[in-house]
Amino acid sequence: MKQSKAQAYVRQLCCLGLSREIMISELLRALHSLIPSEDNFFAGLDQNYSPAYVLAEQFTFEALDVYLNQPAQLFTPEYNVRAVQWFTAHRVLPDFRILDDRFYQRDFYHLVLRLNNHHYALQGTVYQDGRVVGMIVLCRPPNQSPFNTSHRQQFEQMLPYLDHGLQVACSAIDQDYVDSGRSGLVILNRDGTIVSLSKAARTLLFLATYGALPAGQIQFSRAVAMPPALRQVCARLDRIFQEQDAPPPVSVETNAGGRFIFRAHWLEPLALNTSGDGLGVSPAAHALIGVTIDHQEPLRLRLCRAMRGSRLSIREQDVCLALADNLSYPAIAARLHLSPSTVVTYIRRIHEKLGTNSREELLKALLASIQ
Repeated sequence: MKQSKAQAYVRQLCCLGLSREIMISELLRALHSLIPSEDNFFAGLDQNYSPAYVLAEQFTFEALDVYLNQPAQLFTPEYNVRAVQWFTAHRVLPDFRILDDRFYQRDFYHLVLRLNNHHYALQGTVYQDGRVVGMIVLCRPPNQSPFNTSHRQQFEQMLPYLDHGLQVACSAIDQDYVDSGRSGLVILNRDGTIVSLSKAARTLLFLATYGALPAGQIQFSRAVAMPPALRQVCARLDRIFQEQDAPPPVSVETNAGGRFIFRAHWLEPLALNTSGDGLGVSPAAHALIGVTIDHQEPLRLRLCRAMRGSRLSIREQDVCLALADNLSYPAIAARLHLSPSTVVTYIRRIHEKLGTNSREELLKALLASIQ
């Protein structure tokens, strides 16, 4: 992807009004096209500059345990003082050794970064209401070259947009959602005890429970998150086949990590039941229940991602997003500071490029381009 396209996508992403978790998670992925890196993560900071939560691409649970729950083991008071002094005057730290010339001998490197194959890093501070609220970190392994001056400059130019994105982040409920393509399966006993689950399901359970990876909640390397919806749909399915009143075995949960749809079903054939007035079938005593978890993400994010590789100009993409919000032509003109006639021209060009004739056809064409 061209640098100009990558920069435009990062800027648009921070102006979509997405929730904190969804925006940052997508940004971590998008930054690879702008500044080559192996792995990226974001650490939310509390008022004492200690990590409060993490949004990451590849962080190991073992490293998270130490990083989030034992920060005093990793950062000495002297290191913290130097960090505050540095970031008071600079937004980016290009080398850990600026703060500690023996950094690669310290616990933070060996117990956290090295476990994730992180060696070189660009660290940038993120502000909200004039206060540091987080740190975004781009990482490379030891067999790659360090980040150069150009990477540092591009990174620093991006940070004000991330500040803005956090400032205008909206509630996750105030969004239109579409399927993200992510799903997982959990297998449980009738009492709701997990028997087995896929790797994707474990991740989705975590997101459905927390939205982010929080400090002080659990031991990340051991526990499986159990959102209430998981056992709820199992109990509903079981009650239905005991001829009790219960809602359908489906639950929709929305948080800052997206929308999660839980559906329960029997995994084994039902036994014929010759007694009673029910349906004539019943589950075996030790029957297993499968719960599928489907993830959905905001429509605006899905469209923005789809348009990255399209032939649409940046302004045409802005018009598409306004159309997705179902705005009238005058409202689009007001939002984008264009004349109504210019909006009409842009929309005509968009339909010509995509071969569509209506808003519905336009959205369908864009979403289909990234299936």
